Amino acid sequence: MSQQIIYREQYGALGRRIVYVKPPDQTTLVRLSSSLTLPTSFLESIIQFFRQVFLPQGYPDSVSDDYYRYQLWDTLQAFCSTITGTLTTQAIMKGVGVGDTAATPFAAAITWILKDGTGMAGRIIFAWIEGTRLDGDCKKWRLFADALNDSAMALELLLPMFMEYSTYILCISTGMKSVVGVAGGATRAAITQHQAIRNNMADVSAKDGSQETFVNLCASIVGIIILATFDEGEFVWQLFTFFTIIHLFANYKAVRSLKMVTLNNERLNLLLLTFLSAETVSSPEIVNNHESVIVGTGLSDKDLCGFKIILGASLQNAVEGAKLSSEDIKLLINFYRSKRYLLIMDVRGRKIYACLPQGEKTVDVVQSYFHAVTLGIATCISSGRDLVVINKVKSRPSTKTCPLSRLQTAVIRITGTKQGGSMRIPIEAMIAADEVVSKEFPAFMEATGKQGWSIDSHHITVDEWRGVWSNFSKIETSEDGETPDEK
Repeated sequence: MSQQIIYREQYGALGRRIVYVKPPDQTTLVRLSSSLTLPTSFLESIIQFFRQVFLPQGYPDSVSDDYYRYQLWDTLQAFCSTITGTLTTQAIMKGVGVGDTAATPFAAAITWILKDGTGMAGRIIFAWIEGTRLDGDCKKWRLFADALNDSAMALELLLPMFMEYSTYILCISTGMKSVVGVAGGATRAAITQHQAIRNNMADVSAKDGSQETFVNLCASIVGIIILATFDEGEFVWQLFTFFTIIHLFANYKAVRSLKMVTLNNERLNLLLLTFLSAETVSSPEIVNNHESVIVGTGLSDKDLCGFKIILGASLQNAVEGAKLSSEDIKLLINFYRSKRYLLIMDVRGRKIYACLPQGEKTVDVVQSYFHAVTLGIATCISSGRDLVVINKVKSRPSTKTCPLSRLQTAVIRITGTKQGGSMRIPIEAMIAADEVVSKEFPAFMEATGKQGWSIDSHHITVDEWRGVWSNFSKIETSEDGETPDEK
């Protein structure tokens, strides 16, 4: 008779497997390990030990799919960064007077205090100016931080050549590194949040710290060997250049390997580009492959619809920019009465202000952006202005329709009825955009969710102004009970 398998168990997805069987004519369970030989069992024990030390519990099921590739390249860049930092240590020591008999401890202390003070001020200023953008553009700022760190270390290597300017050079390089510290730390937190799919952010962050510490320790040993081999700074610039190139390449590959599923401005712009021009919603993998990782580049709202979109705007700024009267505001509030946002267009300034209500949800933010993009495109169509998305549709077969072609048809049809728009309020474009958004946005959100995008949260840039407005079509009536529109 064969043995009867009673129970199977495994530690995680990659851990040890055990099978419990009941032999014939016995009442006790017998445990059978998946490892049948002692050397294999010992090797598995070693591998399991390193997994528990350096990988989050439950790996790979407890982290995102891009975790392995990102950590692989991140490990390489950390190794190279530590070595280049070791190469610059000697130059920094010379800059503060180590080994110089003419230097005094007081002068060295002043230099060090000025250096640290510059770094502290730099951290505060950078966090104040760019702190809110680090979440949404974490890939861009992550790469920027490492490139800036390499630039700062290159500046420090110049110290022995310009000893009379050592204090200035150290202050500048420390200020640059303070930006690196803020941008690197904040973006690392955003990436960890993306990787921790089991609400295990603390575990993922802790294990990432263990990995980095181990890599830095190994790289420091290699750096000491290099310094001992090449005495007195021999070949220091060649070695620095070699490891810096590898460091930047590894950083580029690391941020490219990330597949974010949360919408930011550029990822939403890329989704809208394909949806409006081809009526398809791309997967996170495709969109992330097309997303730019260089600060200041990528598909912007102005590239997509011809206008800069400001979400969470103050009504005061919108009114001053668009030069609107109180009657204009009442007209707009009445027009958008069925929406949880208010769009105000500054045609001359090429801006669209989106006023949001208190307690807005992710879908409200996405819809307001979707509507603003559609309104901007409709305005450009009516004025004959060329856009990337319009040219993309023109190159497609005329027999295939898409949301943008339907928007073009609506603009032409409504413009022909002469609704009576103005430069301040392009009413024809507003009506056409509202018609298309009402039909297309539900389909867009449904397809977005099916493709695996997160629709519960977002990293779209939104300011903090929130408003409450009334429905004038209901509360403003004359004595005979008629509304102004009915008269």
